[in-house]
Amino acid sequence: MSKDQKIINYESDEAASIQTVTGWVSANGSFWGKDEHMARYVGSTHRLCEKNPEHGAHETRGWCKQCREERMQARYDAMPRKEYDGSPIVVYDGEDYFFDEGALRDWLVDNEIAPEDARLVFCVPNKAAEIDPCDHFTDDLPEDSDESAFSARLMAAFEALNAAIREEPPLSWRGGDVAVVLPANFLE
Repeated sequence: MSKDQKIINYESDEAASIQTVTGWVSANGSFWGKDEHMARYVGSTHRLCEKNPEHGAHETRGWCKQCREERMQARYDAMPRKEYDGSPIVVYDGEDYFFDEGALRDWLVDNEIAPEDARLVFCVPNKAAEIDPCDHFTDDLPEDSDESAFSARLMAAFEALNAAIREEPPLSWRGGDVAVVLPANFLE
């Protein structure tokens, strides 16, 4: 404590005083001061769609389903198109994957979807990632190390492993950014 600092005892009226505070309080009793948005956010269960109030209310901690569908449709409509060639495809924004025409036909018939109305995209492969020894052993290597930290034998093993990884088929598939165009007579 410096010589110039004033001493204020705990028991003194100068140590503390009662003040009246004004601010936003949420329905659960949390005080948010000037932050009306957070008080309303925490205290509410639903809110009107901000982008289009005509969509009605949605859960406060969720998204307007109609706005999301409009965004997803616009994104799908903007995709480049390509004729179906038998390669793996998936329902756009869905989890139904098709690896053969028979399964796709069955899905269209079972769900009463016309080929021109099906929102499908071509899949892209998820391949195993090659192993970078510097990244893999980053916690074990000295700072700013490079491949010279590894023996020739270990580097050869990594190169052989990476060559095998490159030759492997995909581990899985995911939806890409090219929409599928099915022939009009696909179900015939």
